[in-house]
Amino acid sequence: MCELCERARNSAGYASFVSKMLEEDVARVEVSKQLSGQLRPLGRTLYTSVNWPVKMIYPMFDARAAYSVPNNYFQNLYLDGERLGVAFAHGAMRSVFFADRKLMLFSKSVNSSGGHEFFTSFILLHLEPDEYKHNRAANGTLLISADITKPMKNLVTGKVEKKKILFNFTHKPVKGRIVTREKVLTSAQFRNVYSKYGGAQLKSASIDIEGYAITVPHFAPHPYMLQLNQDFGFASNRQFQENVIEYFNAHLGFRHNLI
Repeated sequence: MCELCERARNSAGYASFVSKMLEEDVARVEVSKQLSGQLRPLGRTLYTSVNWPVKMIYPMFDARAAYSVPNNYFQNLYLDGERLGVAFAHGAMRSVFFADRKLMLFSKSVNSSGGHEFFTSFILLHLEPDEYKHNRAANGTLLISADITKPMKNLVTGKVEKKKILFNFTHKPVKGRIVTREKVLTSAQFRNVYSKYGGAQLKSASIDIEGYAITVPHFAPHPYMLQLNQDFGFASNRQFQENVIEYFNAHLGFRHNLI
């Protein structure tokens, strides 16, 4: 077990956060089932390859886009050739993590109706070592990808179906690519970037959460971990973010940081 995995299991605060999240997800699945008659797409976007409900305590890392603006927050994930939502919202995530030798993908998009939250997409997928690829380039860029068709349970109908999953998640070195809130809010360059995503006044969701923006695609510690950074051995969110690659080094067998 790597150090972060051990710290996750030993953090009562993190265990509480994840347990509450999973309880909320169970409720969201039930609302999604109830709404599936009215919103037919829900019947083909909620899938799992593991037993659900599930209990788990693992470090989780979101695959985020560069700048992470609210409507372009996560890196792309495709289900049967259709791109799932990439927007930031309460309850949404697109995380990868390791359970023993398996790579786990946990992705969900959330909406609400009548005061109740439901999933517009939900993917909880396990991949064996031979079902995904990873590569670490000489410049430190990490690529984790999969293009696979697997049997998965439809959480709305209860039936097992073969579903095609495709993703190419990238983590580029973040040192020197982290920009403070002050620079983002005063820089014409960043205003021009954000203007492409709905207007020059649009804020970066990651700035609101972490106090900084990252200008390259990357894996970011899930917000639950950032709220408890000291439980994971880091004095600040930024220090945690700058050392994310070590988690992947430990699980993918890279012996040292190539950056």
